[in-house]
Amino acid sequence: MAEQLVFDLPQRAAMGRDAFLVSDSNREAVALIDGFSDWQLPVHWIYGPAGSGKSHLAAVLSNQCAALNIDAVELLQDDIASVLDGSEKPDAMIVDRLDELPVDCEEMLFHLLNFSRHENLKILLLSEKPAAQLTIDLPDLVSRLKAVAAVALTSPDDALMRGLMAKLFSDRQLKVDARVIDYLLPRMVRDYADMAALVDNIDREALAEKRAITVPMVAEILESHISEI
Repeated sequence: MAEQLVFDLPQRAAMGRDAFLVSDSNREAVALIDGFSDWQLPVHWIYGPAGSGKSHLAAVLSNQCAALNIDAVELLQDDIASVLDGSEKPDAMIVDRLDELPVDCEEMLFHLLNFSRHENLKILLLSEKPAAQLTIDLPDLVSRLKAVAAVALTSPDDALMRGLMAKLFSDRQLKVDARVIDYLLPRMVRDYADMAALVDNIDREALAEKRAITVPMVAEILESHISEI
């Protein structure tokens, strides 16, 4: 049977608050975002592995207020300077990918954290690793980051794994029988990013071969997927 061509079209995930699946793995982080208006400290930090929901929570926060979203590698851009000189005052700043903070951006982040304390600017930091595991050269910034209240997104429990798997299929407009998810859960790697990669492989195989997503079909893909890890 001839394979159907597969095109790399972007998948639009459901990113609203109602679409965020809550379990013991992420309950504290969700409560932090839901309670944004009541933050007693100006700076908070959420860290966890890729695919654990950091970007989704950032999107939820951005929908709650006028937030300035910026990548840690872009901290020297003009929009940061406009915040520090008072010409722009967002309700919050979200600084993502703190793990990849360049050395030449460290001083800017240090000034930004100081500014948040004096001007009551709320900042949400996002990273895969906690402060103790980051490589930072500036000693004052190291001390400041270690003092930030941090919440971890931990490895997914069974309830979250099941919900996330169903959501990943749903985001791709794929309908799968519950038996497919029942088969995958005890056999797959308990890792957010790997789960997304597995669903992507299943989607591609189903589209390329015009096959229904069944237990025998995902069993074949899972075996191949695991062998490639």
